[in-house]
Amino acid sequence: MTDAVQFIVEGNEHLVLGFLRGLFIGARLHDWPVVNDERGIRTESFAEQLKGWVGIVEPINHFVVPATAAPQVLAALSDPRCKGVKLREARIVKAASFSFKFKVFTEEAGQQVRDIFGKVPADVHVTGFDPKETRGAPDTKGVELYTPVHHYRLQGHGTVAGPFRHVLYVHEQARRLEQIAETEMVLELGAELTAG
Repeated sequence: MTDAVQFIVEGNEHLVLGFLRGLFIGARLHDWPVVNDERGIRTESFAEQLKGWVGIVEPINHFVVPATAAPQVLAALSDPRCKGVKLREARIVKAASFSFKFKVFTEEAGQQVRDIFGKVPADVHVTGFDPKETRGAPDTKGVELYTPVHHYRLQGHGTVAGPFRHVLYVHEQARRLEQIAETEMVLELGAELTAG
């Protein structure tokens, strides 16, 4: 069972986002839509971006909505009164994933990393997360901003995968800690949806 649907819509970004937000407010839909480029979710290929830049196609907007809101979004986009926006595609999001790596030099930051990737929702899988921790001699302890030898270091990498909303939650937590370098989220897309 999916928890989300990705929409690709042609049209001016401000018009599309205004339309989308107006729809969610007017229909009292919960779980605000997620705009891909605002949240670090991979969108189109470089070729599609290039077409947009040279004006071959209208600007393209990617966003993800809860599966429960998808029928209303589809119906609104197919309404002939809806001018200036055109549905290109709507696909079920089967899963999402991202990779990460980190290197931290304080035990506090190390605990934050362990909390982010060690306490994920039950249906999210973290693979390859086996952090390596090193501690120096007690006399190396102190201010470490520019020191070549750190008293404490925790480093590692891994991959997070699972349902869209839960992976998005983990991705947002990782983005808050600057010592974590995370990739864009990649969506695994399923069947295409149509209005009707």
